[in-house]
Amino acid sequence: MQNKHILYLVGFFAFFLAGSLRAQERLISVSAYPALTNRAHEIPYKSLTTDTLKLPFLDDFSNGSVYPDSLLWGDHSAYLNNSFAINPPTYGVATLDAIDSTGMIYSKATVESFLADALTSRPVDLFLPQDTTVYLSFFYQPQGYGDAPEESDSLIVEFYAPHSQRWSHVWSTPGTSSHDFKIVMINISDSKYLQKGFRFRFRNYASLSPSPDASLKVNADHWNIDYVYLNNYRHYNDTIMEDASLVKQVEPLLQNYTAIPWEHFRTAGISAVKAIFEINLHNLSSDKRAYSPVLKIHSVWVPGTGFEKDYQSDEIKAYESLTYDAAFNYGFTSSERDSALFEVSLDMNQTVPDQIPGNDKVVSRQKFADYYAYDDGSSEAGYGLSGEGTKNGKIAYRFKTLSTVDSLSAIDICFNQSFSNAGRKYFTLGIWTDDGNQPGELIYSQSGVVAVYDGINAFQRVILDTAQLVPASYYVGWIQTTTDFLNVGYDRQNDHRSDLFYNISGTWKPSAIKLQGGLMIRPVFSNKSRKSGIDQSELSGVLNNPVRIFPNPSNDWIRVECSNQAENMTITLTDLRGSVIRRMQKTASNCQMNVSDLPDGIYLIRVQSNSGINIRQKLIILHE
Repeated sequence: MQNKHILYLVGFFAFFLAGSLRAQERLISVSAYPALTNRAHEIPYKSLTTDTLKLPFLDDFSNGSVYPDSLLWGDHSAYLNNSFAINPPTYGVATLDAIDSTGMIYSKATVESFLADALTSRPVDLFLPQDTTVYLSFFYQPQGYGDAPEESDSLIVEFYAPHSQRWSHVWSTPGTSSHDFKIVMINISDSKYLQKGFRFRFRNYASLSPSPDASLKVNADHWNIDYVYLNNYRHYNDTIMEDASLVKQVEPLLQNYTAIPWEHFRTAGISAVKAIFEINLHNLSSDKRAYSPVLKIHSVWVPGTGFEKDYQSDEIKAYESLTYDAAFNYGFTSSERDSALFEVSLDMNQTVPDQIPGNDKVVSRQKFADYYAYDDGSSEAGYGLSGEGTKNGKIAYRFKTLSTVDSLSAIDICFNQSFSNAGRKYFTLGIWTDDGNQPGELIYSQSGVVAVYDGINAFQRVILDTAQLVPASYYVGWIQTTTDFLNVGYDRQNDHRSDLFYNISGTWKPSAIKLQGGLMIRPVFSNKSRKSGIDQSELSGVLNNPVRIFPNPSNDWIRVECSNQAENMTITLTDLRGSVIRRMQKTASNCQMNVSDLPDGIYLIRVQSNSGINIRQKLIILHE
């Protein structure tokens, strides 16, 4: 699902987190779900039914929304997705965690266990006096691709008695690390529940990390729920669901990337497209199921263009999980000039309809725009450096272009929401060449960039001051200006750890993160941008600057030092509009300027002297 809770956000931790503050890579849970934040202004239940539901009650959360079906459920704090569960019974799950219905961490969240999400059924007509065959069943999994609930946290089920109007606890399980989905069968035979107006709900207890670093206080304690089924004429061993389902969307159909600039793709053509893709099926029933898969691809913007392929009919055995490769040959042709969008659908076309007909078809989209992407637009975790020694630490992410005549004009970065905006820090954007399959020479840097979480568009676009013609293999990333965790989105579904490098001690090292995934960073190209190329003489002048201005960022004083004796040195500080804020004249080769009274922001500082020095650069003022 392209929506993930940041689309959802990121959940779990390879978490070397609590305890040590030493320099290290960190992988943490996401802290917000932009997909929900984007819809917070909507009223998802504006046409709610007031009718009492009849049996059976059945939902496997495959409806494609981020909210539970309003015809079945009375609240919407659970998050529907296909990102956080590992090998779910069917496509789509409901995830309970520490994030509310707007996609943000609960304001009541603490390091102690607190009641977080709820998934509450609408009233059900359960007036079946003395019936002992009524059962509620569901599948559940702790953690998945999210964060493991602590033992003090839990998932609980409660029943509502209509006459007394009271909720009662009927089942719970303590937190633990991830395991395969388990089915739970709960008999409903007490007469106080066998009434019209009965309801049931799932709730979870969650807790935040006790880390003293606010930027590491993130979403936690994930529980994934699937295939909720309430009906009578059942028994304790009635765990078989007469249903076969696809369990994943069609994977990205491009070689190595999930998205490519359209103009680059038109140059590369079908060589940039995979020849095979995976089909993932799961049969929950006791009988084999016949199916005849059909793959359809069509242009969303140019009707009538597309591709369709029927695959050989086959059968999936009872209780079988099946993954196999299917071949296709389509070059994504379209008359669009600068971008294109295709809808990709895979339909099992079962011979005999099953319990939930809608979960045997999945639909996704293949986008061609102006960027390269490894990720699917959904963040399940957050990545970065933090701890003592990470100031000036570097992160570099490798990309390879299909065109070397276009210019790199911007970088898109997905920043996850940090608790109390603790991750909103300045950093320096960097671009490096490739040196034997690791980052080499720094060919471009841009200071004064601040990490911004955008609740409307999950990616922050950083426009380069000067567009760059980069080599075929290059790296983009950042240089830290503080020791704070920047919390960059990490997509668990697409593994590109081999392209990720970090540098804390002066030496580049491959990422040591153990959990599969990749950064949500996207290089943006534009033929319309000004092409500067890689000017090594200009680069040398930057790296060997005769004037040193530090610290940068600063919160109180800045110091200006020159490499040669300067006379009548003039230091001018202006805002970005050019208005002069401070001006000093000194005869020595170094001086200090007090900036403690200035507000946070980006300024320009210019140093001139009669010895030929004329330097102009950005200065960041940031009061911790």
